[in-house]
Amino acid sequence: MAAFRFRAAAALELRRQQETAAATTLARAEALFREAQVLADRADAARTEAQEAQGSAERRGTDIATLEWHRNWIVRLTLTVEAVRHEVDARGEVVRQAEQGWREARQRRLALERMRERAWRRYQQEQQRQEMKVIDELARLRFVTRDAWRDET
Repeated sequence: MAAFRFRAAAALELRRQQETAAATTLARAEALFREAQVLADRADAARTEAQEAQGSAERRGTDIATLEWHRNWIVRLTLTVEAVRHEVDARGEVVRQAEQGWREARQRRLALERMRERAWRRYQQEQQRQEMKVIDELARLRFVTRDAWRDET
């Protein structure tokens, strides 16, 4: 019997490569998302530190110029926090899209692998059927030959 050959093997390999590429894209997107989260946390911590410094300066008593400087600094830090949070949201959306792409690539690969498994099972069943035919033929020949030999003697 001929060796097993899955006709869509090239397509399956292509699907595997697509899934690997999608997983790589997802990993990069997740890394960028984590970096953005770290930056957002740092920006938020810097703003909180500035607010505490302003409160401390107000409690100690200071001139109006210093207080205005602190307010302006906090406003700038707040804008930075908002911009970084917006970047985190954008990168989160990229992660969701990359994850969806990976899931779709995985589903396509799994569908072809299921097809391959079914083809393999059919091949094995056909191989067993062919083997049983050969065994049956050998048994029949042995039985017929033995009976024919007895009839001659």
